[in-house]
Amino acid sequence: MFSAPAAAVTRLQDRGLFMLSTEPSATTSYTLSYQYLSPDPVGSVDMLFCMDPIPYMPCDPPAGLDVSHAVLSNQTGDTGFSILSQSTNHIILTRTPTSPTAAGNSSYTFDNVMNPSDTSTAFAIRLKTLGTTDGTGPQIDVGSVRGQATNAIMLETQVPPLLVFCVAEQVADDCSSTSDSYYKDMGTLGPQSTLTAQSQMAVGTNASGGFTITANGPPMAAGTHVVDSPLTPTASEQGTNQFGINLVANTAPAIGNDPEGASTNAVVSPGYGVPNEYKFSSGDVVAYAPNVSLIKKFTVSYIVNSSKDLGPGVYSTTITYIGSGRF
Repeated sequence: MFSAPAAAVTRLQDRGLFMLSTEPSATTSYTLSYQYLSPDPVGSVDMLFCMDPIPYMPCDPPAGLDVSHAVLSNQTGDTGFSILSQSTNHIILTRTPTSPTAAGNSSYTFDNVMNPSDTSTAFAIRLKTLGTTDGTGPQIDVGSVRGQATNAIMLETQVPPLLVFCVAEQVADDCSSTSDSYYKDMGTLGPQSTLTAQSQMAVGTNASGGFTITANGPPMAAGTHVVDSPLTPTASEQGTNQFGINLVANTAPAIGNDPEGASTNAVVSPGYGVPNEYKFSSGDVVAYAPNVSLIKKFTVSYIVNSSKDLGPGVYSTTITYIGSGRF
């Protein structure tokens, strides 16, 4: 078996940053605005100022920026916050955990912020909301905004589109690493046995339309001899020519895992989500999310059965997975 390698996500909506002055090293006011999406009670908001907006990357503080003396001077929408702690590039807001109720955006204005001194590159504010009051524990919603010190009067910013996608025999839950293995020798075909293999892929995006993953490639073949693939979910049956996949845990044969990860809207396509039943049709969507999705890991199970009349040869196939964000 072959599978080709590939290359989280934000959920806070309508994010924005207004800098009253963008002059380098100026002391000014920042107004952050966004819309809470999850209904879970929010007890704290973590605001980390870094050069890179991606949450999985190391945080390098912007040169010259200082929010250690910032004052929360105004808040609208979901309110009740105060500053719990702050340092040169980090602010944590706290309040009694409360479910967001504002219909639109909430905004938070900080006075006495010192702008970065470097005008050659933008900086980012990484945002995440949490249920605790001290900025610890599982995150609820995440996001980022960008800004830049400049001699211009105003700066318009936007969040970059993000799609995280990786494929290998084994991948980390957040795509931070993979096994770099894309080949599997499944063994010797025979009518009395079912050959199996598996690979993994993880995906997440901030695209408003979510993502799709398609599986592309031919069925198992050796020259003109082909192991057919069922076009509808079908149980594994020894003694028949059969090549198929699914993306859930199975017991017949025992292989695979159900999807892993916090995202609830990233799911397996119906035809590939039936335990102990397999199919394959090149170009099929095997997993998808209809909107913004945290990273989800999927395990793909492969089965091959053969009849006693199958012609001799070395049977192989290459399956390429294509992940697309719908921005």
